[in-house]
Amino acid sequence: MKTDPIAVLRTRLLSELPDDIAQARDAYQRLAGEAAGIMDAKEFSAHQGACKAALGHLESLIKLLRWACDGADQAGGDEFGYTESGSAVENLIAEARRTLRPS
Repeated sequence: MKTDPIAVLRTRLLSELPDDIAQARDAYQRLAGEAAGIMDAKEFSAHQGACKAALGHLESLIKLLRWACDGADQAGGDEFGYTESGSAVENLIAEARRTLRPS
């Protein structure tokens, strides 16, 4: 029997991405926390660029997770996809959306 390589990839991503996303989120929080130090305008600008790049990376991981779920986040729920009966992956996506939502 031949195994579908896309299905294998989706399965692997579903098992690995939640931890990858948590690590990326933790790294972003550490990076963003460094802004509390005194910086001149050039340092602040570079720091902001690094934060934007980190958020872009996190967003890409979330998009991969959404793809791996094959539309699981379309199951309904609140405006961010959270459902009380939703899977852990669906709720992780919803939490990430709330975190990344512009203020």
